[in-house]
Amino acid sequence: MNDALSDNALSELQRLAIDAVHSVSELILSGFRSPSLKRERKPDGSVVTPFDLEAERRIRAFLGKHQPQPWPVFGEEFGADTATARYRWVLDPIDGTLPYSRGLPTFGTLLGFEDLTTQRSVVGVIHLPAMHETYSAVRGCGAWCGKERLHVTPERPLAECLVSLPVERYPTVVARASGAVPQLRCFADCYAHAMVARGCLDALAEFRLARWDIAASEVLIEEAGGSVRIAPTPNVSGKYDLILGSPQAAAALSELVGF
Repeated sequence: MNDALSDNALSELQRLAIDAVHSVSELILSGFRSPSLKRERKPDGSVVTPFDLEAERRIRAFLGKHQPQPWPVFGEEFGADTATARYRWVLDPIDGTLPYSRGLPTFGTLLGFEDLTTQRSVVGVIHLPAMHETYSAVRGCGAWCGKERLHVTPERPLAECLVSLPVERYPTVVARASGAVPQLRCFADCYAHAMVARGCLDALAEFRLARWDIAASEVLIEEAGGSVRIAPTPNVSGKYDLILGSPQAAAALSELVGF
């Protein structure tokens, strides 16, 4: 159990992860745009619905039944003690619960599998149920949406890049970037990460993320030829700041926003 996993084992885990996220698609979509959808606030102010909780329960059960070894699951809704594990699953059952609860289709399910000795994900899946798209990657084997090989955008000047920043929450960062990046937009959550892997967005920055927001995207972007920069959020325990993008755009954005 302490040995590194083979390429074949990782490919099997990729298929398992895809099956796991697909297993809750119908459940999640049954609450999407439902007038009876119940919304609550967590202590941190974020939105949660009964579908977040049930989707995580079902994915945990699915993995428990089908995975070859009893690796633990670290999930947004129910946590887990994974301190003694070599590997773990990292799960966000509905990433973008606020858009989900407002009827926007940019939510998704994130499932990563990471090696805690290197603190890097080795398998990642982003499933966008409302868009019927599944993005996946295994380290060393490329990034894919179905049978389509994914690539980040080619090199181009930052002034020609389409870049996403959280406009409404970090006006100082946006003010520094806006002059140098005319094509500045605000996309969020796993949808934006998938669009970087697909080559629609050149780069993005997000702040104060949890590990379950990052794990799946990390390997997906890198296997699509991109760059991932992660740093602990200053003065906020357990949170991370993130830049994703093509290598050139990510480097330029990092310098621009002081990351």
